Amino acid sequence: MSIDILTITDHNRKTFKGKYIYPVVSRRAGGLSLGINLNTNNACNWQCIYCEVPDLVRGKPDSINLKELEVELDYWLDQIINQSFLNQYTQNKTEFKDIAFSGNGEPTASKQFKDVIKILIKKINEYKLTKKITIRLITNGSNMSNPNVKEALSLMNNFSREVWFKIDQINEEDVKTINQVNLSKATVKRNLEAALDSSPTVIQTCLFRLNNKLPSKESLDAYIDFLKTYEKKIKGIHLYSLARLSEQSSDYELTRLTEPELESIANKIKLLNIPTQIFA
Repeated sequence: MSIDILTITDHNRKTFKGKYIYPVVSRRAGGLSLGINLNTNNACNWQCIYCEVPDLVRGKPDSINLKELEVELDYWLDQIINQSFLNQYTQNKTEFKDIAFSGNGEPTASKQFKDVIKILIKKINEYKLTKKITIRLITNGSNMSNPNVKEALSLMNNFSREVWFKIDQINEEDVKTINQVNLSKATVKRNLEAALDSSPTVIQTCLFRLNNKLPSKESLDAYIDFLKTYEKKIKGIHLYSLARLSEQSSDYELTRLTEPELESIANKIKLLNIPTQIFA
């Protein structure tokens, strides 16, 4: 294996030969995250204007070769647990923090999502990782009310798990601009409540200047007002800005927020009494 030291700014899937499984150093996970990419065709049901996935298309994931995925997962767990991967390819004694459903699109759109969770649970048990790492689902939340997704997530009830649920903004026009979907507050409410029922849930919110304008007071007030209903249920909020350049063609100019700008917004959100972290 010939690769450079992993960093938080380089999440290039092509660094590794595998199709489904890839390691990254994640600033939000706080260490090494082993990603599971179920969207190898770069297909997603959203097309966020800040998305870092190249050649993104609207659609559903291709069929998954479950055997190949299991072989890859076994290989990487062996490299991390039994071999010297962490010492050789990460900095500063990086710890193995999670296995995350992430990748190049919405993972819950896969019809084989439940089958992959079964494989993951099998391997976590084999490597005796039950109490050592967290299983994370990084999702736009669009399928959380789907009975098949609910059933799949229920398989993880005895494991450390989290759902990282995407809400960049809540006003419908903002969502249409940023996430490129028509999405009502009622739909977000239904899906968020399904996530909260299934797992500890963290809200993930990407903020940036859009055509050199900060998020408006009206947009932030609506976002805060929406989340206030759930302040005793939500585990936390991740506020972050752009880590890498968008790969999407757009008429919009996106600019990363500075740490003080993120802090200023976070100070307003912290009035909700929900633990809020910023990742500048």
